Amino acid sequence: MDPCLPADPPSTEQQGRRTRFAAVMFADMVGYSRQIERDESRNSLQAERSINLFRSLVGDYGGHVANIAGDGIFAIFDSAEAALRFAVQIQSDFRGQAVWGDGEPIQFRIGINVGEVTEEVENIHGHCINVAARLQQIADPGDIVVSAAVRDAVAESLGISLRSLGRPPLKNLAGSIEVYSVGLSQPATATAEARVPPPSTSTRHPSIAVLAFENLSGEPGNDLLCEGFVEDVIANLTRFRNLLVVAKHSAFLFSLKSRTVREIGRSLGVRYLLTGSLRRAGRRIRITVDLVDVESENALWADRFNIEMEELFDLQDEISGAVASRLAVQIDFAENRREAHRPRDMMAYGLVLRGQQLVGLYTREGNAHGRRLFDEASGIAPDYGRVFSSLSRTHNLDWRYSWSKSPDQSLVSAVDLAERSINLDRLDARGFSESGFANLYMKRHEMALAEYERALDLNPNDADIVAEYADALVYIGEPARSVELLQKAMRLNPYYPDWYLWYLADAYLTLERYADVVTTVRQMRNPDEGRRMLAASYAHLDMNEEARTEAQAVLRSHPNFTIGSWRHRPPYRDPDVLERFVEGLRKAGLPD
Repeated sequence: MDPCLPADPPSTEQQGRRTRFAAVMFADMVGYSRQIERDESRNSLQAERSINLFRSLVGDYGGHVANIAGDGIFAIFDSAEAALRFAVQIQSDFRGQAVWGDGEPIQFRIGINVGEVTEEVENIHGHCINVAARLQQIADPGDIVVSAAVRDAVAESLGISLRSLGRPPLKNLAGSIEVYSVGLSQPATATAEARVPPPSTSTRHPSIAVLAFENLSGEPGNDLLCEGFVEDVIANLTRFRNLLVVAKHSAFLFSLKSRTVREIGRSLGVRYLLTGSLRRAGRRIRITVDLVDVESENALWADRFNIEMEELFDLQDEISGAVASRLAVQIDFAENRREAHRPRDMMAYGLVLRGQQLVGLYTREGNAHGRRLFDEASGIAPDYGRVFSSLSRTHNLDWRYSWSKSPDQSLVSAVDLAERSINLDRLDARGFSESGFANLYMKRHEMALAEYERALDLNPNDADIVAEYADALVYIGEPARSVELLQKAMRLNPYYPDWYLWYLADAYLTLERYADVVTTVRQMRNPDEGRRMLAASYAHLDMNEEARTEAQAVLRSHPNFTIGSWRHRPPYRDPDVLERFVEGLRKAGLPD
């Protein structure tokens, strides 16, 4: 046990002095002084940006910065879990940024300890603070070192691997403690077995899945480069109306390391697979691609490309066009020669990719963190439309999950940012889909539908856009059509996320198919957001005990839930549909 920790940490407050139990983090930017001394404007600007990003994110994770001295940051968190979650995410940020930037990469050393700290008006002190500072000093660049006390406090709760470094001597500290290096690998993603996909249906159109490219560089930071490259190839392919393209969410669950081409193709219900690998050396990239027929396992096309990093976007278009020509697919509008508004700085592209990963966690912290990265990207590439469609989504989620202190303003910001994205790039479907989503919840129904339809004109086979458009149709009064489109989205994304089922249950609720609502919500991995529909459906089915059970579950997840406050959120155009829902909630026992 760390000798700086008392057996029973006290908490006292007297005469402006407070002693409490806290997590302490020290971080130091490697080579900061050297970069400033060299007076290289780009390097020094990047270093300043990194310090500012680090400082601003601390508060988003529930901590506060106690002191900044040049290249060093001293922060305090209420719990070891919050401090470690922050440290892992920020180190992942900078590891990823090194892939996109020029010059010397930004790296931090981080040390974390927990124990008793005493806070006074102008001073914070405690032996455990000294320990945290020494842990930072022994960390390697880009690493996190924590005490045994931190290990004991977080146990396995974060799914993070810890490697013992033994009991190294810590400068000017008596005694010894065991310390650990923190692994930065991301938690395992869902496996293909996590959900049984709908049965494949025959189609007259060719169908394809693009698997995650293999990173042959040996640098984990290039994983994001592989993912971003393939994600954009998939987005390009969804523009072809007569080509069914499996969504990234499903395709990335499979690898040729564990399954054959034929097994993967049959699991995803496609006739073709596009596979590949990426190897990077500095700014040079070598990419190999193979287009394979699933049944015969014969290669229809294979090629190798050697490019500079800045040529990445042109190569995405080239590969998409080559696939389309091999499969005899024609695009339905003159967009083969589109001139997309792309970032002039690859760092902005990398920040957007990383931010989208964080927003996809659907947590308050991840959403705030992603927004910080999008804001940074907007400063680097103010004419890059995808930055602002991504920012729009963060404000939507703030409104949707009540994370915002000003929900109405969050929704206004979501609309404004989506509009800005559209104005910057009218050929990117993301801006139109975000505008559709925001305008729907502003209850501008016709405008929302028009924006979604424009998005689908651009990317008719983007599964997520199809699913969101289907949800809008529920509120506009076309639930039967919504069901059809959601079934199409599930075909495009056979290992679909929970929110597809949420939307499908909403359509069934509007159709008064209450038994189907129950069946659908029960398929969700986490049914919490579907429990309102369960409670109302059971009530309408006169299954009163089950309805009350679900109502209690709603209140456990959302203790402040009232029908009166909730009824203003769903954007139903037909008030009778909303009243029928409310009647079910009231009958289930939820408070007015």
